[in-house]
Amino acid sequence: MDLDEDVVEEMDLDEDVVEEMDLDEDVLQLEDKEVEEKEEDTTEDSAETDEQKETKEENRGISVKELTEKSKQRNLIEAAMFIAGRPIGIEELSIKLEIGKKEAEELLKDLAFDYMDRITPIEIVQVGEKFSMQIKPEYTDDVKSFTTGGLIPEAVMRTLTIIALKQPIKKSLLVKIRGSGAYQHVKFLEERGFIDSMKSGRTSVLETNDQFSDTFGLSRNKKRLKKQLIGQLGIEGGIKSGEQEIEEQKARKKKLKKKANNIQETEETEETE
Repeated sequence: MDLDEDVVEEMDLDEDVVEEMDLDEDVLQLEDKEVEEKEEDTTEDSAETDEQKETKEENRGISVKELTEKSKQRNLIEAAMFIAGRPIGIEELSIKLEIGKKEAEELLKDLAFDYMDRITPIEIVQVGEKFSMQIKPEYTDDVKSFTTGGLIPEAVMRTLTIIALKQPIKKSLLVKIRGSGAYQHVKFLEERGFIDSMKSGRTSVLETNDQFSDTFGLSRNKKRLKKQLIGQLGIEGGIKSGEQEIEEQKARKKKLKKKANNIQETEETEETE
């Protein structure tokens, strides 16, 4: 009986072992299942990633094909604006770069807006019927010492404007209007090719030329040029002749002198009292 009991106990132990083994098999099966599921998920993720990559590559390829030509044309326009150093018209860009006129205009305006959004000292502005790439005014004074003559000093610019508005104008009359500094201004403008000087007796007659018109985007026709300048400068009542300006200057000086004399007489009277 005792032996039988021992056998029974051993059998019970064996059953426990079997149960434990069964449990281990279940655990292993579960682990295998989890591994398989993970592998499937990884495969699916990889497949999705590959698909996404393919889609992105396809999209990138399409956009490049569509934009390559326009990007190239826009870059050519930007390069032309930079290298010209003067205002350029849409027609000139269209002809020289072999781009449709309408397309050239759209690309140039798009480029101008792009420069507005950039943090840069460069801007593209419209000058008359043309466009110019230039330094923003707030940076001009800081960098003008680096120029080899491209920038025109403000005083010289005023003299040039008077010549353009009142041409043909005698140098002697210009000096009366602008003062003795006009001699240097005229020399500066002649050296840079903006004006022509023709001998007339003991003085010279000054006029702007085609280079001036092309540089500032104005008409080569003198009458039309003057109208454009009047419109841009907002001059009311038309252009006064050089003689009229001189007379007005004399009248202003006379008025100022009279005012100064009155102030002096008043001060002397107060001191006497």
